[in-house]
Amino acid sequence: MKNKNKPFFYDKKKASPLKVCLTLIGAIVFLIFIGWQIPGIRQIISEPVYAAISFTWNGLKEFVSMTRMYQEPELPKQTYTPLEMPERDVLFAESLENLSAITLEDPLADLRQTPTPSEYERVAQWEYLDPNLNYAISTGAEPVDEITDIHLIPPVFEHADLFNDGAALLSAVMRFWGITENQYYIADEIHSDQLDPFISFSDIEKYVTIKYPGFLSLIRDNGDKDILIELLRRNIPIILFTQNLAKLSFWPGDDRITGHYYLILGYNNQENKFYYQDTYTGNTLEISEYDLLSSWYPFQRTYMIIYPEEKDSDVREALMENYFEELNIQRSLAKFKTDSEMLPENPYAQYNLGAALHKYGDENGAWNCFSTAVDLSLPQRFVHYRSEILETALRLGYADDIILLTNNQNDRNSHDEVLTVYRGWASILKGNIDEGTDLFYKALKINPNSDLVLYAIKYRETMIN
Repeated sequence: MKNKNKPFFYDKKKASPLKVCLTLIGAIVFLIFIGWQIPGIRQIISEPVYAAISFTWNGLKEFVSMTRMYQEPELPKQTYTPLEMPERDVLFAESLENLSAITLEDPLADLRQTPTPSEYERVAQWEYLDPNLNYAISTGAEPVDEITDIHLIPPVFEHADLFNDGAALLSAVMRFWGITENQYYIADEIHSDQLDPFISFSDIEKYVTIKYPGFLSLIRDNGDKDILIELLRRNIPIILFTQNLAKLSFWPGDDRITGHYYLILGYNNQENKFYYQDTYTGNTLEISEYDLLSSWYPFQRTYMIIYPEEKDSDVREALMENYFEELNIQRSLAKFKTDSEMLPENPYAQYNLGAALHKYGDENGAWNCFSTAVDLSLPQRFVHYRSEILETALRLGYADDIILLTNNQNDRNSHDEVLTVYRGWASILKGNIDEGTDLFYKALKINPNSDLVLYAIKYRETMIN
């Protein structure tokens, strides 16, 4: 009998669990979609949402791979004939007139002289100074005070979006110098693909050179506490790339070891701590000197500064001989050679030496160090941030090693133009021109502004056609 106290349209039926689930899922998807359009909300939800999707998708792929009845046997690695790779300026010269105007002299030629182990020893003793270079080294460094407490005025905090800490940090640096910037505009100019996971120092340098002709940028290796302090004394913030532990896992078995930008804004020698901005966390954060130097070491203690031209004399005073790239290469090579001997089981010490040898011009020596580092085990994401190993493999014709080094990370996030373009080079080395071309253009779609990708496309059009 119908209940008289209920409206005529009331029907006493239990709601279907399926309908309830679908309704909830639809509501969640709708809220995420709406939130994704609002930067402030997206900055908060993007990482956990992407991590959940990525973990699920990669887990399914791994499960399918494990349940296959047949696995292809691993073939022995081969060495392919290295490619003739002209300098960028030569490859992009549009005419003989432009080509003749290009200076092909290598500024590091005096450093490279077909290195041998005995010559490395000479480098360690500082014997590779070119007497023809004018190293006007200033002695303007200030003495260390009893109490050093430096606080640069932090720029207004801008929370970084997913994979956007590099763009947000560059935005912060320019706002420090009084120029209004925005992480989204920078990201669109440097890499338009939102899932492209990394903006490099060279990407930042290119952007600054084009966008701000009144500013200079400088990237050097083998930094230390004293260099940071001297720059801070002169009111110059420093960009560092450090190793951190992510809060979330993005795939089953994720080691969560990731790279992250810091903007160094101060130092206190009484408490042995640095002040910094983290675009994911906030302003005026503190980190102990030991923790900063330790997390900085896996990335060769590379530092970058961006500053107005009128402060160049201050930078020279602070960096002294490290202001000159040639001398910085020498110092770095000697430092990391010593480290590799003292810490033979440390993969970062071995990799840093390999990177220094790569910059020095010894590809075979660099590859030996890189191989040792890989055998000692590097973090899963490492190849996203350090591509020297891929460049060295390409120069030596090690196509199979390029594929092996990039396989896992390329499967986990295919929105990385660096990994994609090197896989294209591996295909070219193997003679698979069409496959390589497809990968080059896929990389171009990910990041149409990448010099690395543009070079590959130009090589395909010029050297192969």
